[in-house]
Amino acid sequence: MEEETLEIPEHTTVCFCPLHGILDTISKKWALMIIAVIGNSGYAGFNELKRGLCNVSSKTLSVTLKELEEKDLIERRVLETTPPTVRYYLTVSGWELRELLIPLLTWVMKNGGHEEEGCPIHIHMGEQSIEQKKAEEFILED
Repeated sequence: MEEETLEIPEHTTVCFCPLHGILDTISKKWALMIIAVIGNSGYAGFNELKRGLCNVSSKTLSVTLKELEEKDLIERRVLETTPPTVRYYLTVSGWELRELLIPLLTWVMKNGGHEEEGCPIHIHMGEQSIEQKKAEEFILED
């Protein structure tokens, strides 16, 4: 088995300051799990997210969804149905973040992290590119 190597960009000076705003949002308990659940199916409604996340309160879910929307990681769509249906989709930035989580999760597992018994949330990894997901309308243009 080949050893994985970390690709280091040509310039190695990177400022961490831009992380402040986004870390405040994605470091919250449910944020990354919401991104995983929406990404697994392409979209999700409020009640689907509530069921998929098990122990999240309605208020916490609502606040976190609003914050993810403000950071342009998800988009809320109201469908013209009777009664109106609300669905949440990942934006291009949301899909990019979701894909970046996979190496992080792999690293965590290699370094002592463990899956909780009965964990209902997994990231389903597919071979589709972001462009293919856009074509299927799973991704909304930024």
